[in-house]
Amino acid sequence: MANIRKTFNFRNGVQVDEDNFIVNPNGLVGIGTSIPSEYLDVRGTAKIVGLVTATDLHISGVATATTIKVGTAITITGGSITATKFLGDGATLSNLPTSQWQDVDVGLGFTSIHAVGNVGVGTTDPRDSFQVGGHPSMTGKRGVGINSLGNIVASGIVTSSQFIGPVQGDVIGNVTGIVTGNITGNVTGNVTGNIDGNVNSTGISTFGTISIATLATVGSAATFNSSGLFVTGVTTSTSFVGDITGEVTGDVTGNITGNVTGDLTGDVSAGIVTASTELNVGTGGTALTSLNTGRVGIGTDIPSVDLQIRKEGDAALEIIGESGQTKVSIGQSASGGNESALIRYGNPDGSLNIINYNSGSVNSYLHAGGSGISTGRFEWIYGQNNTELLSLTHEGRLGVGKTNPDYNIEVLGTARFSGDTKVGGGLSVTGTLSIGGGIDLPDFVDGTNLYNNAGISTFNNVKVINILETAKIGIGSAIPKAGVGLDAQQTVALFSRIGIATDITNKSLSVEGRTEFAHVGLGTTSSPFFTESSNSSGLHICDTVVGVNKSNIKIGDTSIGMTGNVTVGVGTTSPNCILDCRDAGSVGVVTAGRFILPPVLTTSDISGLTAIAGGIVYNSQTNKLQVYNGSAWVNLN
Repeated sequence: MANIRKTFNFRNGVQVDEDNFIVNPNGLVGIGTSIPSEYLDVRGTAKIVGLVTATDLHISGVATATTIKVGTAITITGGSITATKFLGDGATLSNLPTSQWQDVDVGLGFTSIHAVGNVGVGTTDPRDSFQVGGHPSMTGKRGVGINSLGNIVASGIVTSSQFIGPVQGDVIGNVTGIVTGNITGNVTGNVTGNIDGNVNSTGISTFGTISIATLATVGSAATFNSSGLFVTGVTTSTSFVGDITGEVTGDVTGNITGNVTGDLTGDVSAGIVTASTELNVGTGGTALTSLNTGRVGIGTDIPSVDLQIRKEGDAALEIIGESGQTKVSIGQSASGGNESALIRYGNPDGSLNIINYNSGSVNSYLHAGGSGISTGRFEWIYGQNNTELLSLTHEGRLGVGKTNPDYNIEVLGTARFSGDTKVGGGLSVTGTLSIGGGIDLPDFVDGTNLYNNAGISTFNNVKVINILETAKIGIGSAIPKAGVGLDAQQTVALFSRIGIATDITNKSLSVEGRTEFAHVGLGTTSSPFFTESSNSSGLHICDTVVGVNKSNIKIGDTSIGMTGNVTVGVGTTSPNCILDCRDAGSVGVVTAGRFILPPVLTTSDISGLTAIAGGIVYNSQTNKLQVYNGSAWVNLN
């Protein structure tokens, strides 16, 4: 395959075995190492046959070469250095300036070299007897100068095993080591070591570190000893630079720039704590962190949202307003704006409100994440006994008083609809159907057995309760007569037993109290008649025996009176009560006038009566039966 042109592209590098050969994604090549630190990193012996061109060559060990050439100016071959200026060993060096050097022997037993003038190293303008670099007294010059009087001038760092003798003048810079003797003048810089003696200063003394073996005092305001610094007055400084280790007790007024390691107990009053990058509490901010991106994390140092609370166990968030209202506002405008929503407690007192000020919806989502099993439901629970009052399942079934409803709406207990109720499908009633008012049947029942002129409507059980005074039931009449609760005047009504003002219906007709009939027919279905053709009212007895036992009947112009233990039976010869009409009209043709009429009077007529408690009349103006209770006439319901 040598004659085939090939191209290989490895985006994430190439590796041969563990560290034989590797090219990492950054383009670094390693031979003998899996972690190259340079573009070519070779661990071991390398052999290169040919020309090597490099900008810089750094050799930390021993380099062996037959010939070394540096450009065209220097050649090193076999231990000889050849340059454009000199060639060979030192014996053959030429053109050296020798006019300033003298060999002298002052009887010391060795040869000395004396410089006639100043000696400069790294400078062509020596100002002292011996000078390295520029003279420090000259502007912009850095170096060291030593004159014949023993003075040393240095612009850099002077290092010596010791300095012996007085130091006069200003000492500028750091002094490291032991200083023995008095120091007169200002000391600017750090003093590392022991100071045995008094330090008297009328200005400001600044120390990075002070170690005091016994005791040092500053007047009566401060005391230094091995335990620390004790200040009875006010300590003032333009700045404190460096670490503060230990407890700081008291108020700190001003800005603190730097790290504080340890506990800070106390308030930060009327000041600003500024962290340019982040503010951390706990190890690395794992307890609390506030980032300069505006995100705050509690229990996490990398909050992924604006405010994040993260714990391995239970987590809680409390917002407590000890008085007034407690509010949480969200949205795109300030609290109460048209683009905001509010969760509020305490207005009105003890109430929790969820308010959307916008015209948008308030939505509750159940199982909005990925698919799963055992989907829950919406629950409304009374907290005093943990009773579930209302339940809405994810299938859309609503249960009132039932946890798991089997129907779309299921109510355990009594349900009431004050407005119109529409049933689109069939209506199934398992128990008793109780209707307190009239029923307006829709058109779709026309032609069915429920509402059919020719068919039969069958009910297993119909119970009508709580009929108001204004309610009316018409049998055989579409419009019941006004003022009548039950209107069956257009048809015939059959009753097994009737109780009037009594719940004891062991007789065909049970009436408690006084009863008024316009006309009564006994043993006949025809209307009662008299010789006066204009009046067909009265008592019509036909083919019926009226028995009077141990009693008498008196008929006068204005009254009928019966004395003794008299019972009257209408339709029966064996009355069971004072007036027994239970079988009246049961034989023969029942007439349309089969009823009893009480006295029909106006309100004015009634007010003029000399009434006795228990008296009953019919008020023709109010269309009400009225009973006299001993003091006033009241409606008889």
